[in-house]
Amino acid sequence: MSTSGEYPPVRQCFNQYCPSSFDLKAAKFSDSTILLCCTCYELYKRRKCCYFCAQVYKDDEQNFLDGKKWVQCDNQRCGKWTHIDCEVSDIESQLQHRSFRYKCPWCRIEIDKKKKQSQITKSSINQDQADQSDQDPEYIHSLIKKISLEEASIQQIYEPWLKKNTFLEELLKKNGEFTQCINQEELQSDLIKMRNLLKK
Repeated sequence: MSTSGEYPPVRQCFNQYCPSSFDLKAAKFSDSTILLCCTCYELYKRRKCCYFCAQVYKDDEQNFLDGKKWVQCDNQRCGKWTHIDCEVSDIESQLQHRSFRYKCPWCRIEIDKKKKQSQITKSSINQDQADQSDQDPEYIHSLIKKISLEEASIQQIYEPWLKKNTFLEELLKKNGEFTQCINQEELQSDLIKMRNLLKK
């Protein structure tokens, strides 16, 4: 008993609709700790509670005792209930649409985890492939082959031109260079040379 005459506060189940104050168990909720009786604690552990305010419920309780509006998750493997007022998104208007499928926070967290895990896995696979490509002799060989083929195709395009150019140079060396066209006579001389070269 307190010397000041005050009684210590009575500890009661966190569930406001539960009168029990015996055998309370501590449970982690968000950043705090809450106390729940054995029955409510079991419900809480099975996530039979509103994600946002931790109000527990039993499936057989009509309207879950508190008279507030609840919405059930449309995921058949889940089926958990959440207070509509507690939801962070404005879903009440969306519930009017038949096509709307509600995903509770538990399922949204699970979906988000899977997406992140998938991204990490993809990133890891891409990195592994990049690492493998640095060490894989077959990959390096295929890369060298690809570069060689590209070089060969470039050579194929320019080879006829190079041959013609070289051939013309050789002809000019054998038959004398063209003159810088200064007058009509030199021009006539160059034309005669060109005709002779073409005949060969």
